[in-house]
Formats: sequence, C-alpha cells, structure tokens
Amino acid sequence: MLSLAASSQQHTLAQMFAADAKRASTMTMQANVGAQSLLVDVSKQNISSEILSALLDVVREAGVEQRRDAMFSGAIVNNTEQQPALHVALRSKAASDVSAAVASERKKMTEFANGVRNGTICGATGKTFTHVVNVGIGGSDLGPRLVWEALSPVVKADLQCRFVSNIDPLGVQQALQGLDAERTLVVMCSKTFSTSETLANSRAIAAWLESALGADAVAQHCAVVAVDAQKARAQNISFAHSFAMWQWVGGRYSVSSAVNLCNVVAFRPEVHDQMLDGMRAIDEHFVSAPLQQNIPMVLGAIGVWNRSVLGRATHALISYSDALASFAPYVQQLEMESNGKRVRTDGTPVSVETAPVIWGGVGTNSQHAYMQLLHQGTSVIPVDFIGFAKVLEQGSEEHDALIANMLAQSQALAFGRTADGAGDALSDHRAMPGNRPSTTIIASQLSAATLGALIALYEHSTFVQGCIWDINSFDQWGVEHGKQLAATVAADIAEGTASASHDSSTKSLLDWYLKHR
Repeated sequence: MLSLAASSQQHTLAQMFAADAKRASTMTMQANVGAQSLLVDVSKQNISSEILSALLDVVREAGVEQRRDAMFSGAIVNNTEQQPALHVALRSKAASDVSAAVASERKKMTEFANGVRNGTICGATGKTFTHVVNVGIGGSDLGPRLVWEALSPVVKADLQCRFVSNIDPLGVQQALQGLDAERTLVVMCSKTFSTSETLANSRAIAAWLESALGADAVAQHCAVVAVDAQKARAQNISFAHSFAMWQWVGGRYSVSSAVNLCNVVAFRPEVHDQMLDGMRAIDEHFVSAPLQQNIPMVLGAIGVWNRSVLGRATHALISYSDALASFAPYVQQLEMESNGKRVRTDGTPVSVETAPVIWGGVGTNSQHAYMQLLHQGTSVIPVDFIGFAKVLEQGSEEHDALIANMLAQSQALAFGRTADGAGDALSDHRAMPGNRPSTTIIASQLSAATLGALIALYEHSTFVQGCIWDINSFDQWGVEHGKQLAATVAADIAEGTASASHDSSTKSLLDWYLKHR
C-alpha cells in the first residue's frame, strides 16, 4: 500500500483525467432510492483505477463482506459489550429475532403520532399540542434535529419541533421561549436515563410545565424513549407515554427508532416510513451491489486510503443545501465516536492512523470561510460535496447557481490554477496547486427517502472503515470515562470544595470556579 501511495503522487488528477477519457464514468456509482436516485462521483479522488482495485482487494482481505453479513444477521459484532449492532433491523422488512418487537413499536409510534395529530391525545387541559420539545443528547439530539431541519423546508409540519441538548440553562430557556405549556409535548430520549444533560434538562422542562399547569398535569405532556422506561420513573420523571429503544442500537445509529418520535408526530408517520425506505434502499445496495459499484464499500476504502495511507488528518463535508446544515455535526458523531479508537478488536494497538476529524458546513457560505485554506493552504483536506438536483417542486435560478458553485469548487480543487501573467507580482498569489481530492454526492431530490439514504450511506461507510482498521465501531469507552469524571467533579461543586484527589490543574480550576460562581 505504501508503494501505491508513492505512485499516487506521480500523476496528478489533471494528468489522470487527460489519460483516461472514461475516468468520470468508470468512477461514478449510482443507487436507486425508490423513484429517486443517488449519484456518487469519486473520480476527483487521488486514486487511479489500479489503486481503487487494490483498495477493494484490501476490503476483501479484511473480510468486510463477511463482517457486513454478520452484522445484518444479528451476530455479535460489538465484541467489547457482547452485543449485535442491529440498527439495520429498524428499517428491514425481513423476518428476524427482533422484527416482531420493531414492528410492534413502530405501530405504537404510529398510533401515538396519529392520536396527537388528530387531538385524541392532548394536553392536561384538553388543548391539542402545537409544539414538540425533544430532549436528548448525542444521537438522541443530532438525529432528530437533522431530520427536522432537513425536511421542514420541503414537507409540511403540522407541529413545530424544538430541541434541547446541552446542559445549559440558556438552551432550555431559548427552546421554551414563546411556548404555551398547555400545547407543548415533551419527548425525552435517553437509552439509560443516567445521562446528566438529559436528566437536568428533563427536570427543568418538567418544572416549567408544573409551574404553568400543576404537578398532576406534567405526565400527560411527557413521553419517554428508553431501553427501560422505569429508569426514568426512578429519576422522578413523570410521563404518560413511553417507547422502546434497544441495547443493540447505539445512540448514533438510532434515528430510525423511536428516537425520531418528534418528527413522526410533526410530519406524520408516513414521512418517517419514507425515510426508512431510503435507508433500506442503501442497506440492500450495500448487501447486493458488486464491490466496484458498492458505494459504501468504495467510500469506506477511500476514507482509509486518505487517512491511513496518505495521512490526511481531517475530512470536510460541505452540503450545498441549507436543509443539511446539521449533516456535518451528525456525521461527526457517527464517524468519530465509532472509529476514534487506538486498539483493534483484540485489544492490540492499531498500526495506522484511524478516524479523521470530521468538520464542515454549508455552501456557499463555506466559500467565504474555509474554502480558501482548502484551495491554497498547506494541508490537503479531502472534501465531500453534497447536493440535490431538485429541492423544491419548482426549480429556480438560485438553486442552479448553488449547484454551479458546488461543481465549480470541486473542479477548482482538482485542477487548480496555473500562475498567469509572466512577471506579474501577483501571479503566484493567484495560483492554486490543484490535485486536491473530493467526492461529489448528488441526490435527485431532497426528500425523506434521500435523507434516509444519505444517513445510511455514511453509516455503512463508517462500518467499512472500522472493519479495515479491525476496530470495534460500536462502543465508546472514552465517552463513558468522561461522564464518570464529570460526576466526580459535579459532586465537588455541589459540596463547594475541590477534592484533593484531583490533579493540581483541575483542583486550581475548581477552586477558581467555586470562588467566582
């Protein structure tokens, strides 16, 4: 692989395109998403056809296909926690050990959403709900928030959603601003109901409801999504409605579960089903498409190439649609929490770099922010450009201009600009080296189905990378350790004194905070 890395530097993208008239077509893949489609062009990555073939050999040697099949079959693929990772079962139509439970919960979600929407499920004073406040953190926030932001511009929402995640009183205050407690439904999402942020925010909102409606009314306005709803009761959280999530679904993979309840209510159950259809379309593509045309396999292999072989430490996602403003943060958690690991599945150290830093935002705003660095900076940063052929039913000149910018940026990264004007003092300043890699992903239309397809695409690409690195993409021990330390520090704050067990820096910071709070 190192020899391939050296050979990749011998030919620029401009040279490879000039030498191969079919490069764009042979390095473009498509997947059907119902009546819509998804196109992925990797021809502007720093790979030749020989390198791509070698990368797919690595996929085979790593047993990715076998690990994929094991995941889909419900085998234990999370070896450190001895669990399967069955997020794909949440949208599958195939019979499995968990399909009956999944179907039952989806039916329960549908009945609840329809009840809220038609007014048979209402607030304590008999008024219908007009707003849903989703309380969660990590995947319990990022997933529903992404769905709401992506679909609310193109799908009619009959209720409005707001989101609370961070343990910040200003966040709760802002989410509740202008809301009528009589018409507010609260969905509290937590796998274990032990996460401090969700507990604190749930209690703060419950106190708001109680102050407006009385203690006996709070439960009627609250729904809980958890592995065991009784754990919410043990934390003195009142609720009249509860929905299941399962231990075998990681939070960052949970958007196809009842974690998305706020959007099921707001948009109607059929829209959630359409999102699941789009996810299932990519699941089926991932299982059945040949390697050379298997989009998650190819993207995962290229991700390993860029990070582990070429040493590219970060990866930018730029969505040319305001609707996907939260897509980069969503993929941040998905990839970095999944693959930010330094040991293999057997506990031995990895020998290569894993998991790039994921970052990004929305074009064309990005062109006035960080694209300068991508074009002319000293770091080479792979980019995923994401757009839609159609957003609204009626096309527009503005959307055409948006996509023109997206395509132009990928073109400029790949081919650069030579120094012009011999003797011009500014020619070197204007020159751009080019040969900078990008992938372009275009869906035929912004819809629930194509949103689901994009989410599933990155889920599976993340899984492929984890398989090649031989790491467990489904645990997160680093996150758990941070939570444990936070509980210790919080106890010190509550007692008003910094424990001597802390290191000198933490103790000094705690002393300062306690003095100034």
